[in-house]
Amino acid sequence: MSNPIPSSSYYGSNDVIALQQLKDASLWFIIITLLGYIGLFVNVGAIVSIVSLILLFIVGIPKLRTAFQSFAITGKDVNSGFTGLKILPFGILISFIGGLLAIVGAVASIFSASSLALAAIGGVLAILGAIVTFIGYLLIGITIFNLGGAYSSDMMKIGGILIIIPGISFVGWILTYISIDDIVRRLTYGPSSGYPPSTYPPTGTSQYPPYNPQPAYGSQPVPNIFPASTDVYQIGIGQINQNGEAKVTLMANRYGLSITSASIENSTIYTTQVYPSTLNQGQNEVTIRFPQLINLVPGNIYNVLLYLSNGQMVRTVVKFNPGF
Repeated sequence: MSNPIPSSSYYGSNDVIALQQLKDASLWFIIITLLGYIGLFVNVGAIVSIVSLILLFIVGIPKLRTAFQSFAITGKDVNSGFTGLKILPFGILISFIGGLLAIVGAVASIFSASSLALAAIGGVLAILGAIVTFIGYLLIGITIFNLGGAYSSDMMKIGGILIIIPGISFVGWILTYISIDDIVRRLTYGPSSGYPPSTYPPTGTSQYPPYNPQPAYGSQPVPNIFPASTDVYQIGIGQINQNGEAKVTLMANRYGLSITSASIENSTIYTTQVYPSTLNQGQNEVTIRFPQLINLVPGNIYNVLLYLSNGQMVRTVVKFNPGF
């Protein structure tokens, strides 16, 4: 059975995309939550609260759902988050309707005692809606906490916990937002590269992998420090068989990129046999042919690095399946 790799080498540029989407969603949840709190204390509170609800439904929830979908593509378990996003709108709507009925009933009871029943029903609905809303945020917070664990980020884990707690959930979103830059930096440049984006790679270091004019493969030292590509990323998880043939699905965001070579991370196994080597814009099914592999464990996950013509690298994830 495959064990998760605890280092950043397990992840690729598709993780970076998902994290950036989560950062964007977190910013909107910070704004929406703060607007909701402001609505409780200002004279035009009703208007501010309605604005926050509209933003939640048309911006916040869709953006967070998109982020979870991207994490799902990378193999992360975000099912609880999807469930939380499904029930959250119902909880908010029930609370809103219940609160409205309670206010109308309370005002009407001045003129008719029978309206107290309407106020009571509204109160019950408001409480029920608050419970459903809490469950929704609970599932979302658990998902953020688990993502923090997957990316070894204590700050994101704390953020996930605080998101669950009513009254201070915006602090959880702030911590989630702040934590993402550090995670992306580690995934892109490594935990101890020492090079900020503006100076990476260091002066005097070639940006391109060794070029062999003849399609060949073998065992030789290969460079392993390249900036991660933002134009190409993997979809799903690929496979590699005992004959050294790996298949991955790539999404390219622009024309003109090609794959010059490939290697298996943390090894000296290297090849220039990549088909097709030139990527089309959109989805590409790519085959990489390495020499016959040894010491790979069936079912385990390995990283295949693809070196692009623009000097960048795509880290792909493959599972060793001897028979495919």
